Amino acid sequence: MNAPVLREALERLSLGERLALATLVETRGSTPQKVGARILVRGDGGSLGTLGGGAVEAEAVREATLRVGWGEPLLCEYTLSTGTDEWGLACGGTMLVFVEPLEERALGWLPAVVDAASGGDPVAVVTLLDGPRAGSRLVVRESRSGGSLGDPAVEAEAAHLARQVLVDERPVLRSVAGLRLYAESFAPAPELIIVGAGHVGKALATLGKFLDLQVTVIDDRGEYAVRERFPEADRVIAAPVATALAELRVSPRTAIVVAMRNHDLDYEATAAALRTPARHVGLIGSRRKAILIAERLLAAGIPAERARALRSPIGLDIGATTPAEIALAILGEWLMLRQGAGGKALHLGPELFAKAVERTAEARAPHGGRDER
Repeated sequence: MNAPVLREALERLSLGERLALATLVETRGSTPQKVGARILVRGDGGSLGTLGGGAVEAEAVREATLRVGWGEPLLCEYTLSTGTDEWGLACGGTMLVFVEPLEERALGWLPAVVDAASGGDPVAVVTLLDGPRAGSRLVVRESRSGGSLGDPAVEAEAAHLARQVLVDERPVLRSVAGLRLYAESFAPAPELIIVGAGHVGKALATLGKFLDLQVTVIDDRGEYAVRERFPEADRVIAAPVATALAELRVSPRTAIVVAMRNHDLDYEATAAALRTPARHVGLIGSRRKAILIAERLLAAGIPAERARALRSPIGLDIGATTPAEIALAILGEWLMLRQGAGGKALHLGPELFAKAVERTAEARAPHGGRDER
């Protein structure tokens, strides 16, 4: 969501500086950046952020420079290349970029975005990309909304779209009544709650902070749940797990990983975690352990749908054995799920590699492998 770009935009706009903003709102095919990338262009010609570099970024910056502080927004479609190459791979893709001047009306939505990214309540912003009111925004929180798109029917659809992205955490471009709407959510860094202050808990805290997560560690043992053991954590709580979880502000964006020291404590902590709104709850252990815990959860009245959502055994199958490797497998799975990714290996398949071998052999052969008889 490029919080630094938007934070600087707010600071400079509040001082009366002339600015323009280019936002990547849709991609198709292979592109150098993902939806939500931004670049801020200042009146002095400077910029912050990136759309991936290259000719597309240069052209977007040029369009933005023409609109610094004034003018009409523009929706630009850039085609990197078309078709497929001799390997059967896409040559490139398409980037749809919304370029707009940042005027005083941007002070109606920028503060909410920056506040959300800095730890405030999550917010979704829906931007109208077409028509005479292009650049208008609807700002939606859980309890209220602000701004106007000029049409009550479009605003109703926009509000629905905003609540969708608040849950999914991924931006969406959608057409409503012939107008395109771009919806994006803004929120503080996701929170990772680690239940268990053992070796895996320590590795999770270290890696979680490296990934810019808000890290909380809970353990009922005061000698383990101490700041000296977890200097990287934002919070370290020595208390019974159920009590601590009940007092924390757990949201759907929170991940809770249970790594206690025996089955009974694992069960109690998992049951308490599943009673929170956290979408991602995981338990370390074997498949046998997961089955036994699932049976106890169902017997205790945990709804089957909620018990089924438990990630156990937790993590990606990467052959992890050490605490650091286990932490990597766990957080890799969470990132995969948050991004909606498939988790597949990205290496070249055997057919493409075989073709590379064949082409290399042809290039090394006399006359490039051609028979000139």
